[in-house]
Amino acid sequence: MTEWILKNKKADILALSRELGLGETVCRVLANRGFAEREQALAYLQPQKAELYDASLLKNADKACGMLLDAVRKKKRIRIIGDYDVDGVMATYLLYKTLRTMEASVDYRIPDRVADGYGMNMRMVEEAEQDKIALLLTCDNGIAAAEPIARARELGIDVIVTDHHDIPSHKEDGVLYYDLPPANIIVNPKQPGETYPQSGICGAMVAYKVVCLLAAAAGEVFGSGEQRNEFLSEMLVPAAFATVCDVMELTGENRAAVARGLSRANRCGNCGIRALLDAYGLTEQKISAYHAGFLIGPCFNAAGRLDTALLGLELLLCEDAAEARERAAKLKELNDTRKQMTLEATKTALRLASETLEKTPAQVLVLYLPECHESLAGIVAGRVREHFYLPVIVLTKGENCIKGSGRSIEGYSMFEKLSEQKELFLAFGGHPMAAGMSLEEKNIDLLARRLNEAAHLSEEVLTRKLYLDAVLPFSEISEHLLSELERLEPFGNGNPKPLFAASGVRVSGMRRIGKEGTSLRLRLTDASGTTLTGLCFNEADAFEEYLVREFGNETVQGLYRGTDSVTLTLAFSPSVDEYQGEKYPQVIIQAYKKTK
Repeated sequence: MTEWILKNKKADILALSRELGLGETVCRVLANRGFAEREQALAYLQPQKAELYDASLLKNADKACGMLLDAVRKKKRIRIIGDYDVDGVMATYLLYKTLRTMEASVDYRIPDRVADGYGMNMRMVEEAEQDKIALLLTCDNGIAAAEPIARARELGIDVIVTDHHDIPSHKEDGVLYYDLPPANIIVNPKQPGETYPQSGICGAMVAYKVVCLLAAAAGEVFGSGEQRNEFLSEMLVPAAFATVCDVMELTGENRAAVARGLSRANRCGNCGIRALLDAYGLTEQKISAYHAGFLIGPCFNAAGRLDTALLGLELLLCEDAAEARERAAKLKELNDTRKQMTLEATKTALRLASETLEKTPAQVLVLYLPECHESLAGIVAGRVREHFYLPVIVLTKGENCIKGSGRSIEGYSMFEKLSEQKELFLAFGGHPMAAGMSLEEKNIDLLARRLNEAAHLSEEVLTRKLYLDAVLPFSEISEHLLSELERLEPFGNGNPKPLFAASGVRVSGMRRIGKEGTSLRLRLTDASGTTLTGLCFNEADAFEEYLVREFGNETVQGLYRGTDSVTLTLAFSPSVDEYQGEKYPQVIIQAYKKTK
C-alpha cells in the first residue's frame, strides 16, 4: 500500500521567489525541504561552496595519521585491505595513491567476493605474516573482524581500522555493549565517543579524512599549499562517486563533497575515470549523481561481482590513456552482462515471492534462489523490496554454504533483527537498511520463520510513503523549469529528485521500449490539454498488470494499438528528451493510480 502525501509546508513562496529570482515551483520545493529563508536557500543552492569538516574532528583520525607517518618514515611494510564494492575500491585507491605519493612501502589486497567473502579474514592475516607486513590498514571494513584482528596482533602486526559500518554489539541484562575489535586504532564515525559532526559518511570519505591529515602532515611531499589543495581536490572525485554509490544521505558535508567531486570529474587527472566517462559518452556532459550511481559506479561493482574488484582498482591506478580505454571497455562489458543476469534473477525472485505470499502471509520475505549468482543477491533483494515494499532477504547457494543479502524498509532495522538470530549465521553484518550473511542450508526455513515471528510490523511501517512537492500541470514543464530544478542537485538519498503530481491524466497510447522491452513510452494528456511523452523505466510488466486489473485486458491491448485510453493520477519527475539537436520536455513516471 502507498500513501500519497503532498508536502506543502507553510512558507511565503512569492517572497522567496522574488528574493531568489527563481520560479514559484522551485521555491515550493525549497520550502518543502526546509529552506524557506533566503540565506538557507542560497546555501543549499551552492553546495560546492560549503566548507568540509576538519578531518581532525574524526575520532582517532589524527592517531591513525601519526601511526602511518611513523610506518612510512621507518620503511615498514603496509598492506591495505579494502572491499569489493565501489566504496571499498575507491577507499583503497585513496589510501594507496596517497601513501605511494609519500613513497611508502605499501601494497593492497581486496577480498574475492566468492572465495573470501566480506572483509579481512584469517587467510589474509596469515598471508600478511608470511609477507612480513608490519601494519594492516583496513578501509570500508574491519569493524566486525574481531578474530582476524586479534590474530594479527598476536603475530605482532599492527592494525588500523578505517570503516563506517555499524559497530557490532550485544545486550546483557538489557544493557547495550559495543564489541569493538582489538585494533591499535579505530577510525569509524559510528564508534562510541565520536566527535565528528556527520556520522553517515561512507568508507571512502573516512579514508579521505585520513588522506587530508596525511597530506597536511607530510610537508613538502605534496608540494606547496596550493599543490596540496589540488591533490585533495583530485582525491575528492573518487570519494564523491563512493558517497553516491554507497547511498549515503546527500545532506550536509556529503552533499557538498559530492557537488565538488562530480563537478571536477570530467577534468580530473585520473585516466581511468575519464576513460569510463568516455565509454558512456559523458565526457562533454555535466556529471550528475545519476551518472555516478547508475552508470559509472555499477561498472566497479560489476567487476567485484562477476570477476575481481582489482579490475576497477587497476583502472583507477592506470596512467596510460590507451590502456585505460581498454580497461574501461572491459568494465562496461562486465556491467552489461551483470544487468542481463540481474534481470533474469529478478524475474525468478518476483515469481517466487508471489508464490510465497500466496501460501503464507509474511512480513519479511526470505527467498532462496540457488541458481542466482551470489553477488547479485543484494540487487535482486532491493528490486523485490521495491515491488512488495517488505524487508527482503535473497539467499543463494555459495561454494561452501548459503550466502545472501537483505534490503529493508524504513522502520525495520535488518541488522538489529539479524543480530537477534545470530546463532543461525556463520557470519553476518550490515546496516539498518541492508545486510549480508552466510549460513547453513538447514537454517533457511528456521531463519524465515523466526524473522517473521519477531517482525510485528504495523500497517504504518508497511505503508510506503510517497512525498510529493506540488501539483504540476504539464503546461508548466519547460526547459527553463528544468534548468532551475537542476540547481537543486545532486539528488539522491536524503535529497531526492523533486516529485510532482498530476490528476486526470489521459493515457492514449503506449509501447514497450528497451532491449528487453522492460520499459514503456506513453502518450499522456493532462487535464489542461497539454500532451507530453511519459517514460516508465523497468516497470512495464507491473504497469501492464495494474492496468489489466483496473481496466481489463481488452482496454490494455487497445492502449498498445492506440485505440483506447485510460485516466490515471501520476507521480512524476520532469525531464528533457534530446532528439536530433532539439530538446523536448517529458515526464519520468514514478508512481500511478486510478483517478477517482
